[in-house]
Amino acid sequence: MALDLSSLPAPALIEALDYETILARMVSDLVARDPSYSAILESDPAIKILEVAAARELILRGRINDSFKATLIAFSSGSDLDQLSAFYGVTRQTSETDADLRERIVLRIQGSSTAGGASWYRYQGLSASARLKDVAVSSPSPGVVEMAVLSGERIKVESETGTALDTSATYYGLTRTTGETDADLKTRILAAIANQGSDGTATTQLVNEVNTHIQGDAVRVLTDTVNTVSATITPADVTAVVYLYPDTPSSVFTGLEASLTAAFNAAVGLGWDLTTSWLISSLHPSGVQRVELSSPTSNIVVGPSAAVALNSVNITLGGYDR
Repeated sequence: MALDLSSLPAPALIEALDYETILARMVSDLVARDPSYSAILESDPAIKILEVAAARELILRGRINDSFKATLIAFSSGSDLDQLSAFYGVTRQTSETDADLRERIVLRIQGSSTAGGASWYRYQGLSASARLKDVAVSSPSPGVVEMAVLSGERIKVESETGTALDTSATYYGLTRTTGETDADLKTRILAAIANQGSDGTATTQLVNEVNTHIQGDAVRVLTDTVNTVSATITPADVTAVVYLYPDTPSSVFTGLEASLTAAFNAAVGLGWDLTTSWLISSLHPSGVQRVELSSPTSNIVVGPSAAVALNSVNITLGGYDR
């Protein structure tokens, strides 16, 4: 598992910025240089000049902070993070977020210190395809490595248009027909993905892509036998009745299913348990009076090579209450 960078203490070199403190030090310095300013008023022109200087110093100190942050994996972002990742031999994948890239950089560093440790194989697995959501690495017996692959194929396809969608169609053995719209082609691709299992089940194409990469001489340790498989998927049906406060707008209820799905997609991963408390919390934005969850009735606990998938979501409005 990659190091949680958020658990590290804040760097001492990044200073807290306070305009009032900077201005007070400048005023104190001025009084020390010219005691006649001991009874200085805020309306004095000298104070106005110092206020401008203090504001500009605050901006400069902030820029120094930002420059230093750009050199740290935990804080760097955008093209600065791309430059930093290149130093470690890591390249950002298509549509890869800063958070995901940071994780792969850390895994790359950790994995380089051992001859085929879990971090090494996890980094290589996540680097094999932009269609992955997560990878779990285990060793059921000495010399045997099992890589469980959690698919992010549906999410990736849903965000694609144009030539990117054509590329995905080719990946799954499909071709855009004459005059076919993005929406129609996307529907066919998603159907091809769904035919191979529940959401999160890796397609044969994805498993083969990852396996081909892992079996390469530059990746697989000579004495290891690596097996690449799809993650085990546990479907979950969510059924809940939601009550709103009398003055809550109806838009709060109508947006609940979409917000729950988005929160689930962001949180789900291999070994992540779907708990009833998480579901109730996710269905409880401001304006919700209470949530009565009838399914699942208990926490859905999965193993390290398994993941939960939302099979169905049924949220009904129970009424208004205080």
